[in-house]
Order: sequence, then C-alpha cells, then structure tokens
Amino acid sequence: MDYKYLKIYLISTLLFVVAIVTLGVQLNLFGAEKVHKEIVSNSVKEKINKIFYEDKAQAIDSIMQQRAKKSYFNGNVLVAYKGKCIYNESFGYADLKRRKALKKDDIFQLASLSKQFTAMTIMILKEQNKLSYDDSVTKFIPEFPYPRITVRMLLNHTSGLPNYCWLVEHHWKNKQAPINEDVIKLLADYKLGLYFTPGKRWDYSNTGYVVLASITERISGKRFGEFVSENIFQALKMNNSFIHSSSIDNSDKKRLVGYSYRGRRYRMIPETINDGIVGDKGVYSTTEDLFKWDQALYSNSLVSDSTFAEAISTFKLRNKYDIPYGFGFRIKKRNNKKVVYHNGKWNGFRTSILRYVEDTNTIIVLNHTSSSLNNSIVREIQNVLDNSVADDVTHDVITSILDDGIEGALEFYYKKSVDQNIELDTIKIARASQILFDTNNPVTAKRMALFNEMYLSGELDTSYLDDASFLKSLSIQN
Repeated sequence: MDYKYLKIYLISTLLFVVAIVTLGVQLNLFGAEKVHKEIVSNSVKEKINKIFYEDKAQAIDSIMQQRAKKSYFNGNVLVAYKGKCIYNESFGYADLKRRKALKKDDIFQLASLSKQFTAMTIMILKEQNKLSYDDSVTKFIPEFPYPRITVRMLLNHTSGLPNYCWLVEHHWKNKQAPINEDVIKLLADYKLGLYFTPGKRWDYSNTGYVVLASITERISGKRFGEFVSENIFQALKMNNSFIHSSSIDNSDKKRLVGYSYRGRRYRMIPETINDGIVGDKGVYSTTEDLFKWDQALYSNSLVSDSTFAEAISTFKLRNKYDIPYGFGFRIKKRNNKKVVYHNGKWNGFRTSILRYVEDTNTIIVLNHTSSSLNNSIVREIQNVLDNSVADDVTHDVITSILDDGIEGALEFYYKKSVDQNIELDTIKIARASQILFDTNNPVTAKRMALFNEMYLSGELDTSYLDDASFLKSLSIQN
C-alpha cells in the first residue's frame, strides 16, 4: 500500500474509532441503551425522504409553470429522483380547439421512444433461445432481399436499409395504410439499393426497427402489438399502454392527437399512410406507465442483467469507432455519469425519456404539439437535479443512520471525506431528527441529532489529514 494512503487510512480509522467511542459515551451505547434496537418504519423513512424531494419538485414546478405560461407547452412531465417519482404534472390542453385540459393519464404516441420496446421483444426472444443477434434476417424472413444483414445490425442501425417511408409513398397503391408485412413485401419486390455495405457505417434507420417488429411477428406467430402487450405491458402493469396501427385498430382506449403550429394557430395532424406500420413508432403510453417501464429496467423484470447491459452499452464500429447507441437507446455521459435516453418526433408528437442510471434519476417529457420545447425543458430540469451534491451526501448519511446505525454513517462519511471535501445540509439533518422524535423513534432521533452536533462543532472534521504536524504528533510520520 502507498505510504501516503496508508497514513490516510490509519488516521481515518483512528478518527472513526474516536468518533464511535465519543458517540458511545454520549449515547450510552455501552450501557443499557445498546440492547435497544429501534426499527424505523418505511412510512417514516418516506417522510424523511420528502425533505430532499420538496425543494427539487418546487424548482421543477417553477420551470414548468413558466413554460406553460410563456411557451404554451402542452404536455405531461414526470421526474424521478433516486428512483422516487417527485414530480408528475400536466400542462395545457388535450383538445386545443375545445380547451379541454390535459390529464396525467392521457395517452401519447411515443414516436421513436417505441424503439426501446421493439428492442426488448428481440431481447426476450433471444433469452428464449429463439434467435441470436448474429442471425441473418433471412433465417426468419426468407424473402428479405438483403442476406448479409443481421438482427444485430437492425438493432444498432448499421444495416444500411433504405427508407421505408419513401418506398410506401412511391409504391403503395392501396387506399388502406400498409402494415409491416406489406413493407416486407415492398422491400422484396423493389429490392432498392442499400445506403452502404451492412456493418460498415452507422445510420439511424426506422426501417430496421420495422423489420425487427416483423421478426417478432414471424417467430411468435402473433401480431406485434399482441406480443408486446402480453410480454411487456401486462407483465409490468402498464395498463394505459398499447401499440396502435391505423390498419389494425386493436385498442379502444382514447388516444391524443398531435398538433402542428402554423399560421399562428394549432392544426390537428391526421393519421398518414405510414401509421399502419409499427416497430419504429406506434407505442402509446403515459408518463406513469413509462416510469413503471423505467423502474422495471433496474430490476431485470423482463430480461437478465447481462442481456440488458448490452442494450445500454456503446459498441465499436469496425473495431475502430465508438458508437453511442445500444439497442433502442442512445447513450451519453453527463458529469462523467452514464445517461441512457431517446427522443421521438412523429405527426405532432415530441417525446423524451432520459435515464440517469447511476443516480437512478429519470426525466420524461411527452408533448403532443410540434413545438420544440422538450430539449430546453430537459436542460433546465437536469440543472435542478445536478445542483444537489450536498443534498445527495446528506441524504446518504441520513439513510446510513437509519439502515446501518451510527457506525455505518460514520464509516460512509469518512470514506467520502478521503475522496472529496463534503458539506452536509445540517438543516435537513435537524428536520429528519425532528421527524423521528415526532414519530416515536427517540433513540434514532437522538443519534442523528448528535451526529449533526459533532459535524457542526468540527468533531468529525478531516481537514487535518494532510497536516504534517498533526501526523507527527500521532507518530505516523518519520
């Protein structure tokens, strides 16, 4: 072990022991009170958690009230902090002509956010040993005219497939909108040239996800919407979520329509010839259902951890270039932490979901107008969540006291102190202590209050870890 770190380790260990002894004397831990184990209920813990959510929720609400008033935002916003939903509100109108207010359970077209659900169907089939990512698409769709394209290339947008929308708009002759099987037939009949050799480039492809949905249908023998409903929506109790195809109307739930802003007014956008096709789009859902989806992805409810980890990992193109896309998820870093996200845009709907996986924070913005407000709303909410270093450490200290006792809190505090200068929000610790007193948890309340007092008085100070004279006085330095 490096000599410098050995010194720090020894000192922090000494401080930990001294603090434990001091607390033990002050709290009578070595007497009768030691045997008293106080169990703090989950409801009390939730009251304490709200101390940390209230300020953030108020700041987010201030942002959204201004957006609704000045920018005429029409949509729903949900924000989760450390896995807890702290904000879920609606703004503007569901029906802009009749001025009918939006509600939290209104159902939005997710546009390209749908791709993560399509990718999940492929992951589920892979875990059922019904396909491999490196299988050729022709194994499942023999008439598919591009034998070099694999399932993996569809998932990560390296297939080079042509744009199906152009194909439909130029070659579809029927009045009824086509479905996925019709797109497969058009691809087989017209055999349009690929944009590039499969696997050589990355190019975002809606067509690839249409083909993935068709693979799911061919393997399962079920309509894509039926498979997703049975294996994802029902499994996660996403009761207001479904897949809608204009040619296969498989839901009686009321859906929102999208609006465009033209000529100083909002105009309703009707369904188009491409709205019978699903996989690249077509999922309808709510903020609350999307939060259920978000939380389920942490618990491996649908597929194993290793399978999902690959879906939210970057990959190397031609063993050279890092591509920040997994399977239906874009990937980036913010404050040196991983963010898994996607945006969507289709027929007046603008949608966003961002998952800050290391902090278990989430931002969901669903907008059913063409106004490009999502990105700026997300940026402002991100700033609120980012401005919480003292809150986060304080919250962790309090959680340690509740879950691991005073020893656990001190150990956590000293480990953090070695890596960085930390500040605790003593007002919030005092509020937490008072909640414990008020809910008949006096032993834990007293311990938390004493931890606060010791921090305020400097008894937990580690700023002298590098002080030469202090080290010398402990005979640790030569």
